[in-house]
Amino acid sequence: MTLSFPTMPVRSASTGSQRHHMLRWTVLAALLVALFLLVVQPLGWILYNSLHDDDTGLWTLGNYRQIFASATLMKPVLNSLLLASAVAVLSTLLGVPLAWLVARTDLPGRWFIRVLTLAAFVTPSFIGALGWILLAAPNSGWLNVGWRAVTGSQAPLMNIYTMTGTIFVCAIYTVPYTFTMVSSALDEMAVELEDAATTLGSGVVRTMITVTIPLVMPAVLVSFILSFIQGMTLFGVPAFLLTPSGTLVVTTKLAEFYQLFPPALFLSAAYCLPLVIVTGGLFYARHKILGRKQFVTVGGKGRAGRLIRLKTWRLPALAFALVVPVTAVVLPYVAIVLVSLSKAWGLGPVPGNLTFHWYRWAIIENTETQHAIVNSLLYAAVAASVCVLLGIIVAYIVERRLLRCAGLLAALVTIPIIIPGIVLSVGFFSAYTRPPLNFYGTGTIVIAAFVATFLPIAYSQAGSILKGISPDLERAARSVGASEGRAFTAITVPLMRGGLVAAWLLVFIPIMRELSVAIFLVSPKTNVMTTLIYNYKDGGNYEAVCAASTLLLAATLMIVLLARFITEGAARRRRNAACLGDVP
Repeated sequence: MTLSFPTMPVRSASTGSQRHHMLRWTVLAALLVALFLLVVQPLGWILYNSLHDDDTGLWTLGNYRQIFASATLMKPVLNSLLLASAVAVLSTLLGVPLAWLVARTDLPGRWFIRVLTLAAFVTPSFIGALGWILLAAPNSGWLNVGWRAVTGSQAPLMNIYTMTGTIFVCAIYTVPYTFTMVSSALDEMAVELEDAATTLGSGVVRTMITVTIPLVMPAVLVSFILSFIQGMTLFGVPAFLLTPSGTLVVTTKLAEFYQLFPPALFLSAAYCLPLVIVTGGLFYARHKILGRKQFVTVGGKGRAGRLIRLKTWRLPALAFALVVPVTAVVLPYVAIVLVSLSKAWGLGPVPGNLTFHWYRWAIIENTETQHAIVNSLLYAAVAASVCVLLGIIVAYIVERRLLRCAGLLAALVTIPIIIPGIVLSVGFFSAYTRPPLNFYGTGTIVIAAFVATFLPIAYSQAGSILKGISPDLERAARSVGASEGRAFTAITVPLMRGGLVAAWLLVFIPIMRELSVAIFLVSPKTNVMTTLIYNYKDGGNYEAVCAASTLLLAATLMIVLLARFITEGAARRRRNAACLGDVP
């Protein structure tokens, strides 16, 4: 009798391997399709449209010739460069000393100043501009009214509807970028070098100039570049403050193209590309500077160094440190809240003029505001979830080197970081408001644009989390028969849970306050809070605008507090587990 052994296990292993490879290629194909639709196609349509004539539809380079030959079209470009340069310089002059005072000195109220400066970070800059309109409009602004009452002068104390006023408002909401980067560099820097210089007889000023500043210079340069990019790409602040005087920058000129009938879609596409080239070049410079950071800074575990005593300079330093918190948060917030509680804001915050009518109107009576609140929360939640899902999958493939084309996926995911939001809005309008898809007026196109814009944040955060998780656990799971997908979902994802919540909130918060991405894509049915506030402002109903703005600010700050609570709770649990020996 002949014994025959079954070959099922061999076929099963072969089948499992085939399924494994099939799953890999299916995931890759799905990712490539998603990134093509989110990134490649919108940018491709911008390039394609820029090479066509709006009147004839024929191929041409005439749009570029028209831009560089027309003083009317070049003037906004020059204005944008002026605005961006001034914002970057002013942000650096304010942010770097502020970071040093908070991180290195015995400045009173350092924690309070840090919190208010970060509150400026999460405040939508166009809402800050709205606050400063209430304060410094030449005729009706409260500061100017008070100035005239006190001095009897006919001239206003300040006019916010100028390039100077716009530079000021843009700068105070860009300072938090500089403050955050420079203060982080100071916190991470080994203070032994400063102590050594002091021991050898160097004074405070000389130590700061010869030791501290050179070590944090990469952070200063990078924050300068980011501030310049912010100044170039902001839409809301110039739209609120420069449009009334007829002064245009690139972003507001793009909006003007869309207000024509018919819209100058092809010319606007060509007008986008110089903005992309400038931001792309600056991000490349930022990458090169960060790439050399390890050669110019001293890293490693720092320790709490002794604080520099300001002595008689404490009060002047405190006055300087309060400039940004007061001008970016306190004054605009107070103005917006008081106007939202006023029957008619021109009468001022007097007892007989106070009311909750506009909140009742915004929350209960006005369906537009109700829909905008729901849309903002829904679109932000869905877009943040999709961003985190795509970001973690791509980051896992890249960090674990699962596919040969991982570099291509990483490049596609990170491309939007160099694309200004308003340019992506133009690209999505061009790509998806025509047959056969024709998504105009739907929430789909708004959500997709949000996903494309903020996908780099989710990918970067997911990559940072994965770098801190050893792949040994996944290898151990696969060695006992688990598939890659099973190891990922059963081991890696639970270890990333706290970080993924933080990543989700890091995407959700900026989507809630984003204006430029949505401005060309929303319809009356898909308005979000930011576009609704923008539209209300054009109608001149400042009381309603301020009520809607207060609701948006309150929602954003509550989400920030929730994020802080969750991340601090997760960190506390990890520390407790480490103390108990549950984790390495």
